[in-house]
Amino acid sequence: MRISLLMVFFAIVFSLNANAMLGAKSNYKWWKDPQIAGELNLSRDQANKIEHIFSSYKKRIVQYRKQLNNSEVKLKKELRNPEAKREDVLLLIDRIESTKAAYTRTKVEMFLKIKDVLTPEQQATLHNIRIKFKPYHR
Repeated sequence: MRISLLMVFFAIVFSLNANAMLGAKSNYKWWKDPQIAGELNLSRDQANKIEHIFSSYKKRIVQYRKQLNNSEVKLKKELRNPEAKREDVLLLIDRIESTKAAYTRTKVEMFLKIKDVLTPEQQATLHNIRIKFKPYHR
């Protein structure tokens, strides 16, 4: 029992830490980067629309990150508690997974709205830019 709880603990901690690192990159405003904006041939109107979309989602994204961090702290504390009940730990894990799903969904919704602002050519170029820089963000 104790070993399985430790395995769950480490799996969740590593996934949350990885998610937090990836989340930190999501604040990068690529549409304001002159090189990327130039490569995309992004208009000022498009950049303004993207900024508006980003701003409208930012508060929720930050809240989800905070909830995930708080849940991770609670889970660590609960797993260190020798009197921890299995049901309580599993409930915490369910909450964490639910929050992760909502967080991911929110980021994808934002991405899809931003994608709608771009032309198909710009979308393809942005995809290629992301592929080019992906090795630097691992």
